[in-house]
Amino acid sequence: MNKGNVVTQRQSNIELLRVISMFWVLLGHYYVLSKFSMVDTISFNWIGMQILGAWSKVAVDIFVIITGYFLVNQNFRWKKILKLLSCTYSWGIIVLIFALYLGISVRMDHIYKSLFPLTPLNWFARSYLLLYISIPLFNKLISKFNQSQLGFFIVGLTTLFYTVPTLISTFISGGGYLTSYFTFGTMYLIGAYIKKYGNLKMDKIFIYVGIASCLLIVGSIVWNDHYLYEQANIMYLAHKGNSIVGLLSAIGIFTVFKNLKCKYNSWINILASTTFAVYLIHNNPIISDWIWNTVVCADRYLESSFFLLHMLGVTTLLFGVCFILELIRLRIVKYCNNIMLR
Repeated sequence: MNKGNVVTQRQSNIELLRVISMFWVLLGHYYVLSKFSMVDTISFNWIGMQILGAWSKVAVDIFVIITGYFLVNQNFRWKKILKLLSCTYSWGIIVLIFALYLGISVRMDHIYKSLFPLTPLNWFARSYLLLYISIPLFNKLISKFNQSQLGFFIVGLTTLFYTVPTLISTFISGGGYLTSYFTFGTMYLIGAYIKKYGNLKMDKIFIYVGIASCLLIVGSIVWNDHYLYEQANIMYLAHKGNSIVGLLSAIGIFTVFKNLKCKYNSWINILASTTFAVYLIHNNPIISDWIWNTVVCADRYLESSFFLLHMLGVTTLLFGVCFILELIRLRIVKYCNNIMLR
């Protein structure tokens, strides 16, 4: 491999963060989407599962921050849009066929959305596609601001879409297309700001605040479990889509990996390139309940001494299966493209 090729390759430190973040998403879905019997007492397994599964929304924030960090200085590419649509559409169709083959009951609106490429079933896919189409607008907006103006603008958006909804319940807390668009846009701007104006002093602040936020998430889980608050949402700080605590955790974690010294690793980069497909496959609402409550059945193992190992093992296996399936799809796509170009 010559030196010229290495320059154009993605940094493996950030790609490693993509892989870890997707693993966190899987752990979060293990906890959130598995149906558990009524828990009367809080056990080590229960708290451990919550702590392991507390980072899925943080991971989503990290993915979007990475996008802003890398794309703020790049030209918009329609080819990327087509690539994303190809991935979402392919897995929408494949999963639908798989579900029908297994005899899984499929809602009519899910069938329609699977057949129409512009309406992916996965909420993250919809929000991310909308964000990507808006990147030229965001980058033009960023170019009009100086550092102070962009910083104040981000603080204003963060206050409106993260801080206020975390402290009090508002219409913004409910999610939806518009809220997701502004929260994704805010995270994109944060990533872009770090890329354009980041420095060692800023990195230290972000890391310290990120550590404090992560500790707050873990502390809130243990505190609420210990006192058995019936009305409290134990995972509020972690699983709330627009939690300021989750966002600050994501910024801190991203900053740590941004500064991590990591040599180029082809396997890490290949794994990272499939994370979007891993998300699309395992979190398709047509089969997600089947995966977690027919195949995995986490509730059966909650009292087991090996429960947390089961959680880690299942999510690792699921990641691996989805990774292999996406590699197969990419090989087929490449083969078909080569035939068409002959």
